[in-house]
Amino acid sequence: MPELPEVETIVRGLNKKAVGLKIVGAWTDWAKTIKTHKLTDFVHEIKGRKILRARRRAKYIMIDLSGGKTLIIHQKISGHLLYGKWIKQSQISNLKSQNYNSKFKTKLETGDQKWVSTISGPLQDDPYNRFIRFIIFLSNGYMLGLSDVRRFGKIFLGDTDKIENINEIGKLGPEPLDPKFTLAKFKELMRHKRGVIKKVLMDPFVIAGIGNIYSDEILWYAGVAPLRRVEKLTDKELATIYKYIKFVLKKAIGAKGDSQQDYRTLEGKFGNYQNMQKAYQLTGEKCQKHDGGIIKRIVINSRSAHFCPVHQK
Repeated sequence: MPELPEVETIVRGLNKKAVGLKIVGAWTDWAKTIKTHKLTDFVHEIKGRKILRARRRAKYIMIDLSGGKTLIIHQKISGHLLYGKWIKQSQISNLKSQNYNSKFKTKLETGDQKWVSTISGPLQDDPYNRFIRFIIFLSNGYMLGLSDVRRFGKIFLGDTDKIENINEIGKLGPEPLDPKFTLAKFKELMRHKRGVIKKVLMDPFVIAGIGNIYSDEILWYAGVAPLRRVEKLTDKELATIYKYIKFVLKKAIGAKGDSQQDYRTLEGKFGNYQNMQKAYQLTGEKCQKHDGGIIKRIVINSRSAHFCPVHQK
């Protein structure tokens, strides 16, 4: 599932490309994706509204619209939002008389998806970008498309001033990169929790936006084993974990996220953090601290955890 750095990357891209544009329509092949409205009502509500800004809350993309509405997208396990242009396969015949390159022609005529990108590059070539399940049509001719293999993505629409009432948003924990999220605040949160640190870091109602990838990475840098009990961590260990929460998340945002699995940027490109990983999905590899450790994988509450048994004792 895209975590804080991946969602933040998408949001920053939206603020560069989509702000000021109007929504002229929407489409989905799975009406259940929209959780707050029927499809016809949803389209009626958003059509003609201008995109004012994009922001993030935990793993939610929040797009503020004119008229006091906010569109919320949760990409879930396999979804990622894209900015591009797509054409229905039923429109292929309309292109026969047009001059388009043979590579694109082949993709259109043999495509096994309902929508095909008219923009060359990763939007056409990367199979993870071809599962377009939801589209917002924009006034400049571009579209926002949600590619989602499993159709687990969720769309919400609500009043901007009442957004905390939608789904679980009002119950989410503090944002780890917020200046108000101080070491004192972090210690206070941890002192009221019980259980293993890996699970606590991943709890969105404790701290928003950290998932499987970055909890592994944070604990590797901090030198704390994922099975350590929160209530037994020292003040020094908590301070180190806090330090690396901010360090790892900022580093991953700078790398535009982790594309080891489904996630892609708004342009359909790979992020780069998968090339910087120290623990996540590196089972059997030598620890990059050169301490003689071999990265080990265990399962905690049905989720994998990767760590070095030497420096994360």
